[in-house]
Amino acid sequence: MKAENRDLYIDGLGVNFSGFQAVNNFSMVVKHGEMRVLLGANGAGKTTLMDMICGKTQSTAGRIFLGDKEITNKPPHLIARLGIGRKFQIPSVFKELSVLQNLSVAAMQESTVLANLGSMKRRVDHERMNEVMSMTNLENKAHELAENLSHGETQWLELAMLIIRKPQVILLDEPTAGMTADETLKTSQIMNNLKGQHTIIAVEHDMAFVREIADKITVMHQGEFLAEGHISDIENNQAVKDAYLGSGGIH
Repeated sequence: MKAENRDLYIDGLGVNFSGFQAVNNFSMVVKHGEMRVLLGANGAGKTTLMDMICGKTQSTAGRIFLGDKEITNKPPHLIARLGIGRKFQIPSVFKELSVLQNLSVAAMQESTVLANLGSMKRRVDHERMNEVMSMTNLENKAHELAENLSHGETQWLELAMLIIRKPQVILLDEPTAGMTADETLKTSQIMNNLKGQHTIIAVEHDMAFVREIADKITVMHQGEFLAEGHISDIENNQAVKDAYLGSGGIH
């Protein structure tokens, strides 16, 4: 596999936890601007793979590149600076601040929240804030306190806090978990609007949602690469059916 200038390139990645091989010889190229979904049963290694990409877990084999920069086992803060952002399943926002203030804090490069708040008026790019709120369905919530947002809106706010920093790659852990049907639909619209602007890798189990957003799916099984392709390829892959989806295919 060969990666282009801004692609994410994973080559033979592995990690061993005291004799347990959680991920083994895993390789994948995600093109810049692509929406990739990681699919697999619980324990397949999806979250561990994401942990290694963002530096939370140290790999014991293989290499990771973002474009021509190797990021293997670099500290998480450095990987974030190089352009990889991660949104976890449980959102982390400042509940006592408004949506706009949360975005302002996220946009700042200063080291403390208080310092960020003190310099907001001087440094906030309101046009950019409005753009990101519109992209994440929060344009009518700018002055709403984060503690008053619905679960789905809180998830969108954390995503907006990533987007405001203009990362090259966004890692998402089950972005629709706990959402209503309407919130899930709106999240699929948000994801599709982000295509081409950011490379997005998502771990997701809602197959209806996956059908709406995925450019390509990579299936993991017992820590290893099993299959890759478009939704129709995965639906018709016998190895995937046997290992994960069951004989009835994707539902």
